[in-house]
Amino acid sequence: MLKDWNFWCSILTALTAVLALCLSVHQIRLSNKQHLFDRQLKAYMLANGLISLCKDNYMWLSAKRENTPQLANDYVFIWLTNNTYMESQADAIEHPLEQPFHKEFLRKREELRNTAMEIELIFKGEVALAYSDFLRTYEAALAVMYQYQIIIDKMRKENEKHPMTIKESEKMFSEKKYRDNLYDALAKLRKAYDAVAQEQVEKQMKKQLKLI
Repeated sequence: MLKDWNFWCSILTALTAVLALCLSVHQIRLSNKQHLFDRQLKAYMLANGLISLCKDNYMWLSAKRENTPQLANDYVFIWLTNNTYMESQADAIEHPLEQPFHKEFLRKREELRNTAMEIELIFKGEVALAYSDFLRTYEAALAVMYQYQIIIDKMRKENEKHPMTIKESEKMFSEKKYRDNLYDALAKLRKAYDAVAQEQVEKQMKKQLKLI
């Protein structure tokens, strides 16, 4: 049998098939790791960009509560969306409820919620939860700021038609309720930012962000 060339050809063919299978499995694993790394990097860069915005505009997140309408709400919104990923949202706050800006704003919010969910799936541990919570809180804060801007715009338009005092305008549109929601949302965003801004949290996140 040892001198049977058909036997050795069969063995060689089998070994070649096994080797090809091993190489294929290895290639699939490398491809999967590359795909996971790409997803992790994209999510991390998106979140990190928003974290940088909060760092640069921390004073607005820490503002003391005032008993007057926050007429600079749209200005703060623009600064909190001032990067290449979010910059188009400036149109949404300047033209609330108008199309196509409103639709784009809803789409961007959905992207943020989806990315928050994805981070929990492609990263591990408490750091993943911290980053995910930050994105959800950031998205929620933008939604509240947008809603508050609608109230401010209504107050302005009504005042143009029928001049009235600020107190009268506040009462007509229940402005204080929306203002309280605004301050609550910004406070939550500040807390979520503080959680992800810690040096050890960022180090743990970067440690998971490796292509092996």
